[in-house]
Amino acid sequence: MTSQTPGKAAVTQRQRLGSKLRALRELAGLRNEDLAAELTLSPATVSRIESGDRLARLSEIDVWVRVTGAATTARDELVSLAEAAANQISPWQSRLRAGVDQTQRETAELEATAVTIRCYDHAVVPGLLQVREYAQLVFEMADVGDKGTPGKVEGRMHRQAVLLDQSKQFLILITEAALRWRPGPVTLQTDQLRHIRAVMVLPNIQIGILPLRGQAKVIYPESFQIYADRTDDADTLVVVELVTDEVTISEPASVALYLREFDRLRARAVYDDIAHALIDRIVADLEAERT
Repeated sequence: MTSQTPGKAAVTQRQRLGSKLRALRELAGLRNEDLAAELTLSPATVSRIESGDRLARLSEIDVWVRVTGAATTARDELVSLAEAAANQISPWQSRLRAGVDQTQRETAELEATAVTIRCYDHAVVPGLLQVREYAQLVFEMADVGDKGTPGKVEGRMHRQAVLLDQSKQFLILITEAALRWRPGPVTLQTDQLRHIRAVMVLPNIQIGILPLRGQAKVIYPESFQIYADRTDDADTLVVVELVTDEVTISEPASVALYLREFDRLRARAVYDDIAHALIDRIVADLEAERT
């Protein structure tokens, strides 16, 4: 949950937890470096925990309480906050009030710190693969009351540079229905599909398509992204986009369920030449529709 003062950004459970941890450290007269040594973390990571950018683990909370000499009741409160923050719900409206491209900035930060990024979308082309005009139309259709579409589009286009980082691995799954969903003219959709086909040649990117033909083997869930192998020593995160909220999940059992679901979907997708042929067939169908 979050708290909101009109015109100000929402305060998340992670930020509440970080603020209380910072207060314990300062009351104990300890520097970041002192606590970092006890936790076997870097001072920068301690700062990220205190700012709410990185969720403290329960074992780290235990060390924090011991080193700062905090009471047992303080530990209980911190653990409760950590458990609540493990599955963080952020209403879209509060995020929009905090800044029109805040979501794009935060997503870019996640992409920068994750070595392995898994992305699944059943409804639209994933943001990392969208061409500019397609992204513009998607943001307009997803209108939730703000006027910041140009900033959102620019943020999304800027994020796509991460695809060229060969130190990262991208595993992207898209349903055939998402590729056939057309928010604009046929020419835009064919350009979008050809762009996806071109991105497929990058060695650090695997794009799978879940075809419509044949007997269904899995149920398509809500769209989600998984950010793993984090370079900032943070936990694997799952981000799920709902109509009203964005849900960030770091609780290990829940993350494991999403990893398992992704693997089930991945096993049913088609790749490489078969995926290329499927995209070419969709383009041909679109061209026939236009003529």
